Amino acid sequence: MLLELNIKNFAIIEDLKVDFEKGLNVITGETGSGKSIIIDALSIVLGQRASKDIIKTGKDYAYIEAVFSNYNNEFADILKEYGLVLEELIVISKEIKKDRPSITKINGRTITTNTLSKITNKLIDVFAQHENVSLMNSNNQKDLIDSFGDKNHLNNLEKLKESIDCLHKLEKEYDEKSLHEKDKEREIDLLKYQIEEIENASLTEEDDSETEREYKKLLNISSISKDLYESIELMRSNYDSFNIEDALDNVISNISMSIKYDDTLKSDYEELENIRYSISSILSNIEHYINSLDYNEEKLSFLENRVNTINNLKKKYGNTINDIEKYLLQIKDRLNFLENFDQELKKLEDKININRKESLDLAIKIQKQRREISDYLEENVKNELRELNIENARFKVEIKEKNLSVDGIDHIEFMISTNLGEDFKPLSKTASGGEMSRIMLGFKSIIAKKDNIPTLIFDEIDTGISGKTAQIVGNKIKKLSEDRQIIAISHLPQIVSLADAHYLIEKEEKENHTTSNIEKLNENRKVEELARLIGGYDITETALKAAREMLLK
Repeated sequence: MLLELNIKNFAIIEDLKVDFEKGLNVITGETGSGKSIIIDALSIVLGQRASKDIIKTGKDYAYIEAVFSNYNNEFADILKEYGLVLEELIVISKEIKKDRPSITKINGRTITTNTLSKITNKLIDVFAQHENVSLMNSNNQKDLIDSFGDKNHLNNLEKLKESIDCLHKLEKEYDEKSLHEKDKEREIDLLKYQIEEIENASLTEEDDSETEREYKKLLNISSISKDLYESIELMRSNYDSFNIEDALDNVISNISMSIKYDDTLKSDYEELENIRYSISSILSNIEHYINSLDYNEEKLSFLENRVNTINNLKKKYGNTINDIEKYLLQIKDRLNFLENFDQELKKLEDKININRKESLDLAIKIQKQRREISDYLEENVKNELRELNIENARFKVEIKEKNLSVDGIDHIEFMISTNLGEDFKPLSKTASGGEMSRIMLGFKSIIAKKDNIPTLIFDEIDTGISGKTAQIVGNKIKKLSEDRQIIAISHLPQIVSLADAHYLIEKEEKENHTTSNIEKLNENRKVEELARLIGGYDITETALKAAREMLLK
């Protein structure tokens, strides 16, 4: 259950701490005092995405921390699955900063928001008013049905999605390949031309670099020879009475005489000898290279044509020889398909039919499971609605077949009749606001039992109800709180009077700032707040007496 909630710099909350208890916890307060802000903060720390706009004006960050205990075994298994250490308390925190990404942690370990949502969905369930609208959507109704399915049902849904994705790819491939006969012949001619052009070039890996290098060498052979001859001339000829080889020979000779008497420069002498040898070797290599140069006009012409052919193919079919070869394999496959068009298309069509049948078989299994779930849900919802003072309510899940898609072949619509003699009509078109609140409470009760969720949050579930119905809803919530923790924001005395713990949130204005504060009420303050809910702003003795009587029941 939720033990503690700490909120700092969130909307109009500056620094707020709430210690929750077992059973039914009720939060009351004037409109705009910050009741729903607490639920918003709790939703965010449980995994809902947060905008930086929620940071309190004048502050650089917002911080929310929720402390849980007594989690069930299923939740413990989820923690282990994500490598989180199992401890007596679970501390979930979220820090939202203006200038950097938000940081979410469980027991001090940083995790992603997506991971957090997967971990906490079995820990706590928040029901806000907008879920009434959500329940009216047919797709959401289908999701609700599926949420009651076992692992086999969920696995079938995942398999169906994968199968339909594969089917769509095959169908797309079929459409792309199903050309008109005229287009097919034109493409065959083009492919044959391209294949012939590439194969006639007899490309090799050397064509990527060697051919062009050899061509440039032959094209510039005169310039190469001239530059190298000048280099040799500079090294060996007397240039301004200076010759590098002779000069080095003299230096080496002089040093050789000095090291006879002092070998300090011996290593330098040896290094100079190596340099002299290297220079001699380099000059020999240059001379050998010059002698090997052979200008061949016929070869130059051949290389020029070869380079032009290669560059032309690269412009058309790929930036490298390897790219061109890959393209050649692709168009050969394509040509083979087109030349065997009818047979290949038949193979593809057979694949599509097999895949469609497999998908349909899966969809039929899913439909059967949904019908079984619907039978279970119809009976339980009917019982819940009668307990919630919709005595003549009848509920059914209408399943009609639709075209096969990723979610099956079922169009699902929740149908309801709330009065005697009335036909079934779609839930979205018949239920009033008060009825929708009770219907949603009924669903939440069933879901909570199935999923064994330890904490339920109800944000003004009492909207649109009053009188006897409010008392019935209150009793239902109270009953739910016997084996799980309930946190409810309410304005109805019939519900508030049943609280095991009552919290009052109030807005305070000081020094041009507005903040929300929360107080856990003692018995006297409970009476006062309940009297306010009964009688309005001016608390009368009559209202106080009525409040005391309600609390004694």
